[in-house]
Amino acid sequence: MSSAPSAGKGIESAIKHLIRDEYSFIGGEKIQDMFAKDMVRLFRQYSQDPWTLEVGQTLWFAVDKNEKPGPAKTLAKMKVTPVILSLAHEKDRNMRLNGYSHKEIRRFKVARLLNEAFEQNGVLTQADIAELLGVSAGTIGKDIREYQEEHAVILPYRGTVHDIGPSLTHKKQIVTLFLQNVPTPDIARKTCHTEEACDRYIKSFKKVQTLYGQMSPLEISRTLEMSERLVNEYIALIQEKESYTEGCQ
Repeated sequence: MSSAPSAGKGIESAIKHLIRDEYSFIGGEKIQDMFAKDMVRLFRQYSQDPWTLEVGQTLWFAVDKNEKPGPAKTLAKMKVTPVILSLAHEKDRNMRLNGYSHKEIRRFKVARLLNEAFEQNGVLTQADIAELLGVSAGTIGKDIREYQEEHAVILPYRGTVHDIGPSLTHKKQIVTLFLQNVPTPDIARKTCHTEEACDRYIKSFKKVQTLYGQMSPLEISRTLEMSERLVNEYIALIQEKESYTEGCQ
């Protein structure tokens, strides 16, 4: 029986030939076949037919939300994932018609873009959003802070999801929910964090709580190898809880 006309053709076959002709040092035939299949899979994952995008959408590459940051790990060395983002949306137009200001609409747009990326297993940086919207990273940072304060939420940008940068907002909210007896799975869902990350912050808080009253914030900071700023943040929560408990007695 003769093989089908398409047999031996296509991108996978072309990759196999390239490997065997130019990169024959890559394993044996079985390894080369597996490598070719992985190459095709990645190509399909990272390519998107522009005709399938909705009006107002764009393709962007975000850092994979499961990527583990490191001290010498640059963005160029991190795994990225393609995400489809809505730069323009019917909700934006409706907000304009209802009298919302340009700044208010932009804040909602920032939140939408961050959430859309996170739902597709990606996390955007503030610089990503700034480039997409044509404003400064400082403006985006302010938009995020104001949106989070107004709606009492934590937006899933890279600083909070990967626990980098100076922001302590997410740690404070996680511990605050813990003090309100919210179960860890619900805390993780509300704050866009893993349960492991939430448990880590809660354990850190408990350590500070144990030493509070016995040491100064600086001493606690040095003992626990924790920033003094974070220690003071946790102490403020401890004092707030004590004040509330005394008020209820």
